[in-house]
Amino acid sequence: MQNIDNNKQKFWEIETIYEGQKPLSKEEEYCENHYQMTHTRYEAGLYIVQMPAKNIQGLGHSKGLATKRLDQLWRTLSRDKQMENLYREFMQQYLDLGHMEKGEEHLDETSANNFCYYLPHHGVFRPDKTTTKLRIVFIGSASTTSGLSLNDLLLKGEVKEDIFEIMTRFRKHKYAFTTDIQMMFRQILIDPAQRDLLRIMWKTGANDKPVIYRLKTVMYGTSSAPFLAIRTLKQLAMDEASRFPLASKVTLQDVYMDDVVSGAQTLDTARQLQCQLKNMLNTCGMKLHKWNSNSKELFNSSTDQEHSFSTNTESAIKTLGVSWKPAGDYFMFKVSIPSIASYTKRDVLSVIARLYDPLGLIGPVISKAKIFLQKLWLRKLNWEECLPEAIAPDWLNFVSSLKALEELKIDRYLLTDSYEKLMLLGYADASESAYGAVVCMHCVKED
Repeated sequence: MQNIDNNKQKFWEIETIYEGQKPLSKEEEYCENHYQMTHTRYEAGLYIVQMPAKNIQGLGHSKGLATKRLDQLWRTLSRDKQMENLYREFMQQYLDLGHMEKGEEHLDETSANNFCYYLPHHGVFRPDKTTTKLRIVFIGSASTTSGLSLNDLLLKGEVKEDIFEIMTRFRKHKYAFTTDIQMMFRQILIDPAQRDLLRIMWKTGANDKPVIYRLKTVMYGTSSAPFLAIRTLKQLAMDEASRFPLASKVTLQDVYMDDVVSGAQTLDTARQLQCQLKNMLNTCGMKLHKWNSNSKELFNSSTDQEHSFSTNTESAIKTLGVSWKPAGDYFMFKVSIPSIASYTKRDVLSVIARLYDPLGLIGPVISKAKIFLQKLWLRKLNWEECLPEAIAPDWLNFVSSLKALEELKIDRYLLTDSYEKLMLLGYADASESAYGAVVCMHCVKED
């Protein structure tokens, strides 16, 4: 039910555009001040941060639950040799990379001088994936004996990333590229004084004695991790602005979590930007990988394997959830709708939530879906109740028409190579059911 509510909320909020800078809440302001006062940087360039928290004294015991979950995990691993091997490899890599360290065995979990929290963990096994077949999930929301979890006591901080703004800027670059920051969270160290709050239990065999480890880096699964990661990237951009001005500006504007979505108007500037991004991120131990571009020339001068990129003519890539085909340089829509004879209210919402369109490119289709959803809500159906005959044909016709979206190709690049002036043309209209507005950019070419 929570997933349905989340999907519904995202569907209705995706078109929301925020104007100006929203003032910080008291909690967000506290997190910002806390970061400024507590973060440091080693001479080698790595950042060390502290998790913003409140009343850590409220934590109870958690070791017993973590031990029980580890035994349950090994019962699962023992039935799947491939998953077991992948789990072992992941944990060994975590240790080899220096991302965790052995913890002290005998330590009072609720000592006033050193509170501890043991994170349960499990694996999400996806054998169909070509790269990461197993993803390990650390659970910061597991309750302790006091009823509170670590996430209950950590502060989330402010995470301001606007997909609409980033993707709109992405459309103005003649030479466009995307790339990921590899293991971004794990390149940011947690202050040693807080590492006992990131304890885990692990053993290499079902009958082995569990070993206690402390995670040393910012960890996905904790509620403060996104803020700490994004704020550290911002800090890096500010600290290195004089040395890497192009990369600094892009890092402040065109990064969504660990995805860089940017470009430039000229090939030379794009190459400079690519070089600066690589060098700036290297100063704090971060690396870029999974490059994609609409231009084969952009990386032809590089022999570094880290800069390998794809311009596969047959494939489209997900760019902040939007399908982009770099070779043709256009956006497209892939619609995967399950074949169902009789749709329930839950099925309808599941289909509608898949219509992800942050740029508003298929606004009329989304509007039609919203109108139907409003009619459905007025009927007050249960989640598993099938659509009544009065509205079922309308829904089936709508679903069958969605396949036509796959024929739609929308140019990513908004401009032309030569133009005399740009004009913005706006239109708006409304009916009893919906209203809509669109702004077009008109390039007037030189004669």
